[in-house]
Amino acid sequence: MQGELDDELPELPISLLGVNGAGYESAVATMIEGRVIPLLQDTAEADVWGDWQVVYRDVIILDRDNAPIGVFNLTENDLSNMADYTALKTMLIDAASL
Repeated sequence: MQGELDDELPELPISLLGVNGAGYESAVATMIEGRVIPLLQDTAEADVWGDWQVVYRDVIILDRDNAPIGVFNLTENDLSNMADYTALKTMLIDAASL
């Protein structure tokens, strides 16, 4: 998706990154293997997942001030389904266009 958005809409400021929940550090090596999207590690002190009320496999869409403005869950929505893929893509474009 990132490459496609870059090609279609190069002027939109869209960045993708992962945030691993605090307490799940042992899975990081497996999560990043073969991936190109940066992965940040949440901590108990920062508790970003708690503040944002993250559910496993949530895509949290942020505004320009890094405040959450949308959520898209990848367990409930399958990106191989064109309707779900388009819904997430539209949410990202809309957020970047604000």
